[in-house]
Amino acid sequence: MVDRKLAPEASTRPKVVVWGASGHALVVADVMREVGMYDLVGFLDDVNPEPRWLARHEAWVLGGPEQIPRLLEAGVQSVLVGIGDCEARLRIADGARAAGLRLASAVHPHATIARDVAVGPGTLVCAGVIVQPGSSIGENVILNTAATVDHECIIEDGAHIGPGAHLGGNVVVGRAAWVGIGAIVSNNVSIGARSVLGAGAVLVRDLPAAVVAFGVPATVRRESTTLATAG
Repeated sequence: MVDRKLAPEASTRPKVVVWGASGHALVVADVMREVGMYDLVGFLDDVNPEPRWLARHEAWVLGGPEQIPRLLEAGVQSVLVGIGDCEARLRIADGARAAGLRLASAVHPHATIARDVAVGPGTLVCAGVIVQPGSSIGENVILNTAATVDHECIIEDGAHIGPGAHLGGNVVVGRAAWVGIGAIVSNNVSIGARSVLGAGAVLVRDLPAAVVAFGVPATVRRESTTLATAG
């Protein structure tokens, strides 16, 4: 829990919106509030842009992307994309940045990140995450609840490391790849761009790009057509 005495007053905090209004966006909003350094003004929803109050999220859906010019005029500076689908998250982040918004990052105060680790803009680091020294975390990455990233890993832009997943040392997770809930990746293994490693899988050898793999040990089952089912 952030010490509210140490957090800046809302009027002096950077104004931020979350893009998305799903359960993952709820987590994004909670992390941002725990950080205590942002003034969360609401959500953008390009799927259902009708303005509405979200009781669970404790904020308004302000509309869709057509609201960005008005938000910029109102002093909103940044966006954090709260969408789990990796390629969609990258695409939306690129569009938001082109429209004039910066990409905010949020690191939960109960995450542990080594001092030398750089975290890219647009990245969400949830509670219980551990990132060890020598690692690098790209842009628009999700490190979900209690995931661990050991020494000298490279997490490329748009990747999603699911809740409770564990990466050994010197692992490379490619652009927009998805590591499912509770999956384990052995040391010195690479996961190709846009690939999906299923929930509970154990990966002991390199995974090529754009495939779906699962099982113990994990084996390639098919080509990857969507990232929405990784878990």
